[in-house]
Amino acid sequence: MKTTLSIFFTCVLFASTISTLAAPQQNGTAFPGQATQGRVWIENHGADEAIPVTLQPQGSNLPPLRVQVMNTPTTTVTGIIQARAVRQTWEYRTISVASGQDPTTLLNAAGADGWEAIGVANATTDAANVLMKRAR
Repeated sequence: MKTTLSIFFTCVLFASTISTLAAPQQNGTAFPGQATQGRVWIENHGADEAIPVTLQPQGSNLPPLRVQVMNTPTTTVTGIIQARAVRQTWEYRTISVASGQDPTTLLNAAGADGWEAIGVANATTDAANVLMKRAR
């Protein structure tokens, strides 16, 4: 009986030690659920792959967001980078899908032209109008 209990307690102690080692602290947070430092990695393979990035602070009383630009051999960035927000403009259209017609053919053709389905308008028993949008 003593041998069985000692083996049991040894296994419990071993399992609790392993679980503590396997679950280290989350990136320096004090407790689970605490927000970590935001980091984003953007990798461009050429000038034609530039990715626009928008940085917005969460409150007006917060300090400005800091940006570190790396691996820029032809440009040296120091200090604050001035940027301005640009509003995205959209172009809209509708596609009429008759009742019983497979919409995937129409939607795939529109998607190849850059259109995105955003909703259904005026759906009747005869047809449904799919609302589409794309960036101008």
